[in-house]
Amino acid sequence: MALDKATIAKRYAVALFELTHDQGTDESTMAELLAIREVLVQNSEFTKALLSLRINEDTKRQLLATLSKDTSQVVKNLIEMTFDYRRIQYLPAIITKYEELVNKAAGIVNATVQTAVPLSDEQVLRLKEKLVARFQASEVRLTQIVDENILGGVIVKANDQILDGSLATKLAAIRQSIIR
Repeated sequence: MALDKATIAKRYAVALFELTHDQGTDESTMAELLAIREVLVQNSEFTKALLSLRINEDTKRQLLATLSKDTSQVVKNLIEMTFDYRRIQYLPAIITKYEELVNKAAGIVNATVQTAVPLSDEQVLRLKEKLVARFQASEVRLTQIVDENILGGVIVKANDQILDGSLATKLAAIRQSIIR
């Protein structure tokens, strides 16, 4: 039975996190992996070359060496393992899942807030305080997205949860109440 991308990413990330967390190298490993993810995301042809049947193994190994140059042995091993098991295309997802685990252990929540208009500094501060309390976090990193289509209110996405306080959703709920 074939595993899906999310399952694969989670398994690798958990194994990596357990190793680095025990060694106390979460932050340095994450810094290396974020740089690698950026390279892979910015250069989609890189992964395609590693998966290509037209490129010989030696050339692929040279590409891998370039990708993992100046990284720790743990990161080199991760890159080589994902390549050897033909899962290199999942490396960005593995890194994202690893980042979530490191942040969770540190009490950091990354949240995205969608609003119809930009939030004031005071509104951002109040929202962060509410999210710190809700998720029992030590820190909330907030990314704002202005989307005029939501009419008003806010939609917050954090820790695999969506908190929808948008006007469009409230109007839809009222419509449903009237229909019943």
